[in-house]
Amino acid sequence: MKGPIVVRELQSPADFAATVEVSRAAWRYEDVMVSPPTDLIAATHSGGLTAGAFRGRRMVAFVHGVPRTNLGVPCQHSHLLAVHPDAQGLGLAAELKLFQRRWCLERGIGLVTWTYDPFLLKNARLNMVRLRAAAEEFLPNFYGEMGGIYGNLPSDRFEIRWRLADPAVERAARSGNGGPPPFELAALPVATPRRIPSAARVAVPFPPDGLDSFRADPAGGRRARRAFAAVVSALFDRGSRAVWVTTLPAGGPAYVFERP
Repeated sequence: MKGPIVVRELQSPADFAATVEVSRAAWRYEDVMVSPPTDLIAATHSGGLTAGAFRGRRMVAFVHGVPRTNLGVPCQHSHLLAVHPDAQGLGLAAELKLFQRRWCLERGIGLVTWTYDPFLLKNARLNMVRLRAAAEEFLPNFYGEMGGIYGNLPSDRFEIRWRLADPAVERAARSGNGGPPPFELAALPVATPRRIPSAARVAVPFPPDGLDSFRADPAGGRRARRAFAAVVSALFDRGSRAVWVTTLPAGGPAYVFERP
C-alpha cells in the first residue's frame, strides 16, 4: 500500500457502497451480517458520522457512528470501524477515531461509546493505551452468534466510554501516543474467578492469541470466556473500570481495572 491516505466524510452513494467490500474483507461475514449502505446513509443523514480512509479513489477503512440519546449527555455511539487487511498496520484505526473525536467536539459532543471483543489484544491497546478510553460495562453475548472471524463463540463485549475532553485523552490526541501508564504497574494483584482482591487496582489476565485458540478449541474458548466474564462482571459491579492493558511478569496480557 503506497501513496497518501486521506480521511474524509463519505459523500456519495458510491462512497457508502465501498464500505461493503471493506467490511467483508475485515470480518469475513456472510452478506446478511454486513451493514447495507442504505442504513449507513440514513444514519448519517439523521446526524451520524460515516468517514473513510482513501488511497486515491479506493476506500481502505471506515468508521461509522450514530447519535446516542440514553446517557443524558450529547453522545455518539461508534457502531462500526473496519480496516481492510491490505491496509492494517498503518495506524488507520487510530486516525479514524481521532477524526471522529474532532468531528464530535466541533458539534458539542463530548462522549463517544463503542463495543469490542475484550479478547482482541490489538483493539484493547488501541482503545485504552493509544486513545486513553476506558471500558465501563460488560455485555454478555451482545449480538448473539455472528459468524465470520468470530465463528459460533458468544459475542461478549466491553463497552468503551471515551470522554473526549478528558486531559489524558487530549494529551494522547495531541502527542500521537497514549504515553506511559498513569500508575505503577509493578506487583498488581491478579483477579481470578476464585479470588478477586479488594485492592483499588487489579490485573485480569486474558488469552494472548485473540480468536485463534478458540477456533481450534471452541469448548475451551467458551470456558475461558465464562471464567473471564465472572471476574470482570464482579469488578464492574463494584464500580471498577478497565483502563489499561499490560503484560504480566509471568507472560500474557492483562487488563488493569481500577476504582475511580
